[in-house]
Amino acid sequence: MTDPALADFNDFLYLNIPTIRFMGLKLISCSKHTLIASAPAKPNLNDKQTIFGGSSSALMTVCAWSLIKYNLEQRGVYNDVVIAEAKTRWLKAQTNDLHITAHSEINWTNIITDLHDKQQPKLSVQTQVTNKQNQLCTTMTATFVILVNKPATAEH
Repeated sequence: MTDPALADFNDFLYLNIPTIRFMGLKLISCSKHTLIASAPAKPNLNDKQTIFGGSSSALMTVCAWSLIKYNLEQRGVYNDVVIAEAKTRWLKAQTNDLHITAHSEINWTNIITDLHDKQQPKLSVQTQVTNKQNQLCTTMTATFVILVNKPATAEH
């Protein structure tokens, strides 16, 4: 990871979602449409010595969320992002490190406009996990909502 802002965001994940540190998630790169990350197999193995489905699901969810949240923050927007639904498919048992890619053809200009107009944009993100042999192991399609910030209220 050579992008200092992405390294800071990875630290933010570790601080605010401690399980992610234990799972070993490392954000490698993030563009406006694609986030690439990795995680080691060892802390994510189940009793059968394959990647635990809950681990791959959690890692894909965090990567998809991070694609949106990181890009918003890079544009000076700090709205909350929440997952609304997800569909995950486990295609192949995985025994080695996870290589995670989250992708969405997000039009950031339209998203920012929607937020300024107090609309809550919904975004679909496709995420996949491959193994060291570049074989597709798990896929997830998820819908996220960017919440409209509530106006600040004066405290009395």
